[in-house]
Amino acid sequence: MLIVLKNLFGYMRPYKLLTALFFCTLLLDLAFVSFAPLSFKIIIDQAIEPKDMDAFTLIMIVLGTAGVICLSAGILSDYALAKLNARIQNDLREKLFTHLQHVHIDTFQKFRSGDLVSFFSVDLPAIERAMAVILTTGLQSLTVVLISTSVLFYLEWSMALFILLGAAVIFAGPYLLGRRAQAVNADYKAQFSAMTSDVQENMKAQKVIKGFQLEQAMIDKFHKRLGSLFVSSYQKNIIGAKLERIPMTSLLVINFSIIGFGSYLALTGHITLGSLVAFFTMYTSMGNSVFTLTFTLPVFTDAQVSMERIKQVLDQPVEATGSIRLDPSAMQHPAIDVRRVTFGYRPEQLVLKGIHLHIPAGTTAAFVGSSGSGKSTLVQLLLGFYEPDKGTVEINGKDLRTLDLGSYRERIGVVFQDNFLFHGTLLENIRLSKPDATREEIMQAAKQAEIHDMIMGLPDGYETMVLDEGSNFSGGQRQRLAIARAILRNPSILLLDEATSALDPISEASINRTFEELSRNRTVVTVTHRLASITGADQIFVFDQGELVDSGGHTEMLERGGFYKKLWEKQSGLSLSDSGREATIEASRLALLPFFRGLDESVLQEVAHLFHTETCAAGLSVIREEETGETFYLIARGRVEVTRRPADGASEPIRLAVLEDGDHFGEIALLENVPRTATVTALTPCVFLTLQRKKLFYILSKHPEIDSHVRQTLQERKS
Repeated sequence: MLIVLKNLFGYMRPYKLLTALFFCTLLLDLAFVSFAPLSFKIIIDQAIEPKDMDAFTLIMIVLGTAGVICLSAGILSDYALAKLNARIQNDLREKLFTHLQHVHIDTFQKFRSGDLVSFFSVDLPAIERAMAVILTTGLQSLTVVLISTSVLFYLEWSMALFILLGAAVIFAGPYLLGRRAQAVNADYKAQFSAMTSDVQENMKAQKVIKGFQLEQAMIDKFHKRLGSLFVSSYQKNIIGAKLERIPMTSLLVINFSIIGFGSYLALTGHITLGSLVAFFTMYTSMGNSVFTLTFTLPVFTDAQVSMERIKQVLDQPVEATGSIRLDPSAMQHPAIDVRRVTFGYRPEQLVLKGIHLHIPAGTTAAFVGSSGSGKSTLVQLLLGFYEPDKGTVEINGKDLRTLDLGSYRERIGVVFQDNFLFHGTLLENIRLSKPDATREEIMQAAKQAEIHDMIMGLPDGYETMVLDEGSNFSGGQRQRLAIARAILRNPSILLLDEATSALDPISEASINRTFEELSRNRTVVTVTHRLASITGADQIFVFDQGELVDSGGHTEMLERGGFYKKLWEKQSGLSLSDSGREATIEASRLALLPFFRGLDESVLQEVAHLFHTETCAAGLSVIREEETGETFYLIARGRVEVTRRPADGASEPIRLAVLEDGDHFGEIALLENVPRTATVTALTPCVFLTLQRKKLFYILSKHPEIDSHVRQTLQERKS
């Protein structure tokens, strides 16, 4: 309780004059309410029993005048409190939101988005309610109790002492239940926040849910969540009822005792009739205030829980930043050095291991490697999102940890793999990277990103509203808008994290030409799994399982052999039409598949012609676990996620792998009609080359000499 009061008065400290006005006017109002019952003694003893009309008139004039003054003061206090509460709520919202903008990015992994939203939708309103109740009903009731107790001792000390003992009984129950009530309230808010997060997550994941046919699983999961929330809500209601019932029962017992004892004192002549009426009136007022005061206890508990939850967020560390502001002229040609960097999101699981590389100023560097090899993580270190566990990231020879991140990031343009569009117009979304940009500059950036014509074809053009994080635009359109946003900034360092992954071949080629033009006099770092797009890079850095396994130019590394050559061979021999809807495979590429290795080129040519092109939109399932199938898939373009349902029956699938251009899956279906062992979902728009079992068997029947070889190899992969 003291913690809540201390925090509330801390919130009011910046508004001293408004707070003083509120308390002064409130005290006038409370004084009248508290002392009004005493007027019965004065009226009865000084006017009614002596039948003195002049005294009666004077008393009523004084009471009426005091009532008008105090009522006016009460109205003024209401206005003061309303303004004070609104300002404090505004301060808390701004403080919490501002802090969230500066916390380390790890905070958003610790808290689910629904939990963070609940701080604004649940906890801040709880503090607002507490302030309104405590500073009005609570303070009024406490004042009435204190003044009434003093007056009651003046009227009859023995009865007043009896009432104090009863009041101790009234507050004993709520006090003993206080810690239990606080724990129950904390659990309820945690369960409510979890439910909010589940609903928010579910709304955003509808494509995945429908693609995996997880509707019933999501309903079951939500039903389980509601079960936990029901138990918590029930316990909260029960503890609240106890906090109300115990004081009510105690008050009834005290009322009965006081009525009997007070009447006995009047009958025996120990007190006057006026004193008895005044005592009963004062006691009734006090009893109501005591009863009302007990109702504020749950408010204290609720507010304390909310204050502690908000404190958890405000205690999260802000993003560390150095004090050295980069001179804009020095950032015109930035060089990047990564010196022996080791990093892991968790200490026991390293993502980068001793990475050492140098990117000269004004050059283009490409990070390539299999999914999960650490490419995008290194980009996040270059952005200053995380600090290396060991080693340093340096810009023009200065440790990134010593630089002012604000001035550094002002010179960076970045296009992420997953691009976010804010609610607002297309113009506002592109302008985010350069708030003072003119309309002409924005349109020029959109033209360079190959999105201007699409925008102008919309009824509202650049004033078209973005709905629900950009759901009214395709993935490729969202990506081009993000590219326009990066181009508009005219950055010294351009970071591209799978920037063209959602584009068709024609658009990708066009955007790559744009990037080539933008790379002049800039330091460019591009992360991609599509090797054909970075053959002209000045340097290519090859990652595998968190290590830098090779580096150099495209031709140089192909001649040298090694991991890069394997990646290149995996993606070579696959061609897409300009529309991106038709794919072909060369016989030489088929020869790299284990079950076709060693076959004559004439046979491979026949097999190549049996492949068919299939496309799949992002978010949809390609194959589903436990379904039977007869089709083998080779990824010509795109990325897919391979998942499996856990054995314990949990609703969340387990990610097994992410496959990219040149990877394949489903080869067991070429052997026999068995259930699929995993679910494969498209993460980006995908183009597949597919081969059906019956078509393969047709070829094998024509060439009996290779039939056993292919079947044996497939059988070995199955085992």
